[in-house]
Amino acid sequence: MEAELVTFFSDGVKLQGEMFIGAGDGATQKPAVVIAHGFGGIKAFFVGDIAQTLSEAGFVVLTFDYRGFGESDGPRNRLRPMEQVDDLLRAVEFLKLRPEVDPSRVATYGVSFGGGIAVAAAAKDPSIKSVVCAVGIADCATWLRSLRRHWEWLEFEEVLAQDRVARLTTGKSRIVEPEVIMVRDPESEHHEKYLRDTWPDRAFQLDLASGDAILDFRPKDYVSKLGDRPLLLIGVTEDGLTPYDQTLELQSQASGPTSLITLTGCTHHDIYKPQYREGLMIQIVDFLQSSF
Repeated sequence: MEAELVTFFSDGVKLQGEMFIGAGDGATQKPAVVIAHGFGGIKAFFVGDIAQTLSEAGFVVLTFDYRGFGESDGPRNRLRPMEQVDDLLRAVEFLKLRPEVDPSRVATYGVSFGGGIAVAAAAKDPSIKSVVCAVGIADCATWLRSLRRHWEWLEFEEVLAQDRVARLTTGKSRIVEPEVIMVRDPESEHHEKYLRDTWPDRAFQLDLASGDAILDFRPKDYVSKLGDRPLLLIGVTEDGLTPYDQTLELQSQASGPTSLITLTGCTHHDIYKPQYREGLMIQIVDFLQSSF
């Protein structure tokens, strides 16, 4: 299925997206989903497979690059979760303008770091009818701390403290490799190497101010504001990057009807692979179809 290339704006920044519309006579408006990808991700990989499956199931689907990433405009070396939430909200608004879309039936679907982005966007926009959060994060401070030994955490705190002084006195934040902020487990290191070998333009760096912004992001504070809108959580018990406890924390804070899919015998990035994705997508489609 060929995706339609689209552009829209968020805070005046041009964002690049892809629309997956699927077959149909055009007479009936369809439910729609906007997909939020993970930490440093771009629409060129993995989320397109999810979008195509959802499109074949009867949804109009939009994937996009956040500002500063992939093909979108905006300053590079910068990750501010609430800016990404705003980008997702603008994506929802853009999707609702499309004639193929029923604007009363729109959901958000976030993977990994994007899971919290999808939850926060839905909390801020009551027109979003349901949320899928796959291997997401409840509290970014506890998440980043869980990836380090105690002395490494103390070192990271000192690095951030020094950068705050530099930002105050020079107006500049030091640019680092993303692993300085998000320490990768061995499986994620292998996955990242594959991504950079396959999509060399995807490589990115971040300023240390991004570290502070991420530490302040707590999706669990937003999940309690979804009201009675359905939420589907997907967690992996052996996840070495976003611990399963983060999924359970989101579940414990949810205010409305919440479904939980727990996967075992796989890793964080395995959910993108066909042998895991295909069965999982059947359950996700069922959830979305029943949530409108």
